[in-house]
Amino acid sequence: MINKDKKLFRWGPIDGMPLYIHAFNKAFVKMKDRMGYSINDLFNYFKDWKVTIVTEDEELRKFAIPPFKNIIMDDNKVMNHFEIWEKKVACLKAFEEVVNHGISHCNDEKLLKLFEEWCTAHLDFWDYGFLPELANWGGEKLLKDSIKEKWENKFNEIFEALAAPDKLSFFQNEEMEFLGIVLMENENMQDIMLHDHAKKYYWLRNSYGNTSLLPTGHFELELEKMSKEKAKKKMDEIGRYSDKIKARKKEIIEKYNIDDETIKISEKLAYCVWWQDLRKKYIFIANHINSVFAQEFALREEIGFDQLQYYTEDDIINLIKNHEFVDVEKRKQSFIILYENDSLKYLEGEEAEKFAKPYFEYDVKNKNEVDGMIVSVGEDPLTVGTVKILSSPKELDKMEDGDILVAAMTSPDYIVAMRKASAIVTDEGGMTSHAAIVSRELGIPCIVATEIATKVFKDGDVIEIDTDKGFVRKIK
Repeated sequence: MINKDKKLFRWGPIDGMPLYIHAFNKAFVKMKDRMGYSINDLFNYFKDWKVTIVTEDEELRKFAIPPFKNIIMDDNKVMNHFEIWEKKVACLKAFEEVVNHGISHCNDEKLLKLFEEWCTAHLDFWDYGFLPELANWGGEKLLKDSIKEKWENKFNEIFEALAAPDKLSFFQNEEMEFLGIVLMENENMQDIMLHDHAKKYYWLRNSYGNTSLLPTGHFELELEKMSKEKAKKKMDEIGRYSDKIKARKKEIIEKYNIDDETIKISEKLAYCVWWQDLRKKYIFIANHINSVFAQEFALREEIGFDQLQYYTEDDIINLIKNHEFVDVEKRKQSFIILYENDSLKYLEGEEAEKFAKPYFEYDVKNKNEVDGMIVSVGEDPLTVGTVKILSSPKELDKMEDGDILVAAMTSPDYIVAMRKASAIVTDEGGMTSHAAIVSRELGIPCIVATEIATKVFKDGDVIEIDTDKGFVRKIK
C-alpha cells in the first residue's frame, strides 16, 4: 500500500485516457515475471480527461537501482535488451502500416483477431521498453549520491552537465528534416518532400489523452512562417548541439577530475534518457494504432469513440467477444488502475474518488514562493516573466513569446509552448524529466519538483526565477 505520509512521486496530471495507458500498467506484471524487476506499488488516477500516476518516491528509487546496476551498467546486457526492443518496435511499425492502409474491409472475426495480435505486440513493446524509464530513476539517484559525496557544493553544475544526453531528441531530428525542406530551392522537390514529411510525422501532436493526424497543410503553414535565413540559423544551432554537450561534459570532467565510475554512471544515465525519448515517438504511433482500432469498433458496435477511450484494451476485447459494456459514467467521475502486490486492480466512481483523495492534499495558503530542483541554469541566473499555467497541450495558444511556462509536468506535445517560453517551472520531475531535457536543448532556465507551483501561481502573475538558489517567487 502506498503511504500517503511519505514523500510521493507524481507523474501528471497530464492528458491521459485508459485506452492509451493500460498496456503500460500490464507491462509491470509481465516484466516482473520475465526479469524479476518491476516497479513498486503505484496507481493511475484518471479524472477530467487527465491522468496522474502516484507512488512513493523513496520506494521508486529503491526498486529502480537494481535494473540500472545489473542491466544498464553491463554493456552486453543493455545492448541485448535494446536489440530485442528494436524488434518489438519493428513489429509495432508493421501494425502501423496495416492500420494506415485500412482495416474497414476486415470482417468482424478477422478484425478482432488482428486487434488481439496488436494488444500482444503493444504489451511486448512496453515490457522491453519500460526498462530505460525505470532505470532512469535508479541511475539518477546513483549519480546524485556520487556527486554529492565528492562535490556537493558544485552539485548543480556537475549534474546538469553529466546527465544531459548528447544525441538529438526525436523532436530535434524532425525539426532538422523539416528545416532541410525549407532550405530546398527546387519547389517541386520541396512539395514532394513536405508530403513525405507529413506521412512520416503525422503523429507529432499525439498525447496520452488523444490522437490526431497532422495533414500536409499543417507543415505547409509552418514552412510559410519560416524564412530561409531563420531556417539556416536554427539548423546550425541544432547541428552544434551534440558537440556542445560533449564539450561541456569534457570541460566538467577535467575541471573537477571526475572519477571513472561516476563518468560511467552518467554516460549510462544519459543513454537511458535518450532511449526513453526515442520510445516516446513510438508510444505516440502506438496510441494512433489504438485509436484507429477503437474508431472502427465504435462504428461496428454503435458506441461513441469518446466512450471507448475510457475502455482498456482488455475491455474492448470483452466488449466484442462477450458484449460486456463498461460503466463509462462511473469512469468519467473517477477511475483508478492500481498496481499492487504484482497484480492490477480497478476502482471506479466514488470508490476511486475516496481512494485517491488523501494523495492530493496540498497546503498552499499564503505561499508566494516555491523551491525546487535546478535542471537548467540558462544564460542568466535571474529570469523575470509572466506566468502562463498550462494544464494541457490544448492550451498552447495561451503562451506568448517570453512567458514563463508553469505546468504540473511537460511531455512532447508541449513542445510548441516550450519553444515560446523564457523559462519553465513544473510541479514534478527530475534531472532526466522531459522539462529538464528540453529546457537544456533550448538553453532556458528550468526548475522542477516544486510540487505546488501550479497551485501557488496563477495566469498573469509576474515571477522571478533564481537558478542559483533554486527558488521561484512572485514579484508584487
